[in-house]
Amino acid sequence: MTRVTLINPPQFTRYPQPPLGLASIAAVLEGEGHTVSVLDANALNLPPQDIVEQLPESDVVGITAMTPTINHAMGIAHHLRLARPGLPVILGGAHATLLPQETLAAAPEIDYIVRGEGEATIIELLRAIEGHASPKDIPGITYRDGGSIVSTPARDNGVDITALPFPAYHLLAGYRYRPHPPHGLARPFMAAVTSRGCPYRCAYCSKPVFGSRFRGQAPERVVDEIAYLQERFGVREIAFYDDVFTLDKKRAHAIAAGILERGLRVRWTCESRVNLVDGELLRHMKRAGCYAVAYGIESASPEILEILHKDITLEQVEAAVRVTREVGIQTVGYLMIGSPGETPDTIAATLDLARRLKLDFAQFSLTTPFPGTELYQLYRQEAEADVPWESFVYSGAGGDAAPLFASRHLSRADLRRWEKRTYRRFYLRPAYLWQRLGRINSIADLKMNIKGLAMLLRGLFAS
Repeated sequence: MTRVTLINPPQFTRYPQPPLGLASIAAVLEGEGHTVSVLDANALNLPPQDIVEQLPESDVVGITAMTPTINHAMGIAHHLRLARPGLPVILGGAHATLLPQETLAAAPEIDYIVRGEGEATIIELLRAIEGHASPKDIPGITYRDGGSIVSTPARDNGVDITALPFPAYHLLAGYRYRPHPPHGLARPFMAAVTSRGCPYRCAYCSKPVFGSRFRGQAPERVVDEIAYLQERFGVREIAFYDDVFTLDKKRAHAIAAGILERGLRVRWTCESRVNLVDGELLRHMKRAGCYAVAYGIESASPEILEILHKDITLEQVEAAVRVTREVGIQTVGYLMIGSPGETPDTIAATLDLARRLKLDFAQFSLTTPFPGTELYQLYRQEAEADVPWESFVYSGAGGDAAPLFASRHLSRADLRRWEKRTYRRFYLRPAYLWQRLGRINSIADLKMNIKGLAMLLRGLFAS
């Protein structure tokens, strides 16, 4: 069988998260008898030019990439080709799925692109590589045929995720993944994803890999995985990174019930929408160990929410945050600065809303129109030149995201100043500091808050 190394490119973050997509692919490949390694250059802070030295003996290499990491992924492929000329290189992930032709044209060192969900495609592609056969009949790939770039028809995005094996967590066990605040009340920590697809239409989001149809794993499957993580690796906290964990409330109730029935003592967090929670569900989740829920609030301006197609109201925002706090679950608010139509007044209103809601944590991010989104199409109508891929980066306090929706009301420099200003005015005020002190009820709480403060200060005072 084939020796496969899967590589996660570096992002040079202080809080690397486990590459769950690669772990899922690895588990499927192991099930087919292949020998698989995961090289997480992000967790190791390895630049592309140093990865070849760390690479185990491999017959095939697979690399994943989002738009913010695509240039590092192409750099890895370049250095691999120089060091090991005959090594087949496969690229997957959201960026390659969105722009397969452009990506192969820009990176001659990449041989194949796997588009969309890769579990079935990668198995068929490896069989073709092993047999030196043409991949022309494999759906969901883009490859080189002589001097041409060929894309086969798309594969149906309908993977039965309940039937998938557990991600190959054992291949990640050697890495030190650090939960970023507000995660981290209990260690060891691990992340998990229990569903794919989102039916909502937010203008800043693209769904090239998992699509718009929500597919949740069966509750028993989810609880089995939690038990496995605890028994095999001693995991005490899990961050569920599903786009909308509570979209199917019956399923969310069943997961909470399963955790309680099996006596699994685990702390966990999740992400959802303000129109997809209620008091009964949140109380059940809290009894099962949930201590924080993150909501995409984005803006206090109804006009901007309409532009972003959030399909929520400010009344729903206030109700969801209020009931979450009443239940005793901490609230995290995701907020965006610099959307189309933004002005200093709308930013100030968003900051005021975050403060009025008494959010436990607020993340103010600069609106970045990633390829494949409606915002990107809008941005391209205004842009005067093509946008380099390396310009698309995620931002937090003090981040340097670009491109930005600058306007006559807000220049690019203004937006970056506002980003730091919102963090300062939300976190560095006596009322908030007193609020946080009142929520600290353990040494773990205290440590997590100290880490959060340190992360905030580094961002605010970075050059």
